Amino acid sequence: MMAKIIVEVGKQMDGVTFRLSPQTRALLSPRFRSEQVPASIFVSYETKSDFEHFHGPLCEHVVMILTGLNEQQLTNFGGFRFVTPTDDKVLFDSHALQ
Repeated sequence: MMAKIIVEVGKQMDGVTFRLSPQTRALLSPRFRSEQVPASIFVSYETKSDFEHFHGPLCEHVVMILTGLNEQQLTNFGGFRFVTPTDDKVLFDSHALQ
């Protein structure tokens, strides 16, 4: 099992920005050479609400977009955690679902 993937969450007035932590980007850097993955994702609160109404929690989808990994690969990495970048407060931990 590898290190857990860390996603930093920046809250704004109209939505949330997600990005991989610098440590996670370094861990995945060999993979990024062959994948086209965004550096960050912004999701408005309205879009998040609509998406979750029809498709369930957004978290796993965001991690897959940011990393290019599928569900099994995320599990092999030890799951993922969403944190605030300023104080590392855990907002979501994928292991809490198990």
